[in-house]
Amino acid sequence: MRPDKFRILIIGRANAGKTTILRVVCGAKGEPDVYDQDGKQRGEHNIEYSLVFPSSPGFVFHDSRGFESGGIEELELVREFIQKKASLGSVKNQLHAIWYCFSTDSNRFMTAAEKEFFDTIDTGTVPVIAIFTKFDALDAAAFSALSEQGVPFAEAQKRAPEHAQKQFDQGLLPLIKQLAHPPRAVVCLRSVIQKAASELIESTSATLDHDALKVLLIQAQCVNVELCMKAAVDR
Repeated sequence: MRPDKFRILIIGRANAGKTTILRVVCGAKGEPDVYDQDGKQRGEHNIEYSLVFPSSPGFVFHDSRGFESGGIEELELVREFIQKKASLGSVKNQLHAIWYCFSTDSNRFMTAAEKEFFDTIDTGTVPVIAIFTKFDALDAAAFSALSEQGVPFAEAQKRAPEHAQKQFDQGLLPLIKQLAHPPRAVVCLRSVIQKAASELIESTSATLDHDALKVLLIQAQCVNVELCMKAAVDR
């Protein structure tokens, strides 16, 4: 049976910007509706529960709390959830993608438990997209570094984003690629605006192996009309 919902597991520590990302992608302002496995509406948190924004019913999200300060128990819950959802016979209920959020304004961009996730959990055909949120924090650090080098204020402001990206590509990206099961795509989000959300959707689409899932993802999102039109033409 062909799926009619695009199912995403989103992972990330507190304050990594997960909810903001989901709201922008779904064109939503409020909180999502939460449903248990029987379709009953709930309020409490559970990785098994489905999060659905009424404005974007084509998406189903599952939210895992980040692996705060070790978080081995949460890591095992995520491992079991991924294994179960990846092995379901029906594509309809399978997990289609994983968005893993890291906040670049944190002192530690990756904890031991997060490294354990990428080193020990093979997600199979389910692609993992690493999302580095609050990239503006790296821009600010780059601006300060350029200013200390004597670069004039306006020039430092102009060059800061490129300098920050270069520092990220040379310093953090190699560490990510060395992991046993590295993410299939890396997306850097500054202010989470429509352009940034569109980039996330496009990067996710590029990691998918099945054309039907690509079309489903494009149709579910609200942030990029051009992608919707292209998907309609390509069908």
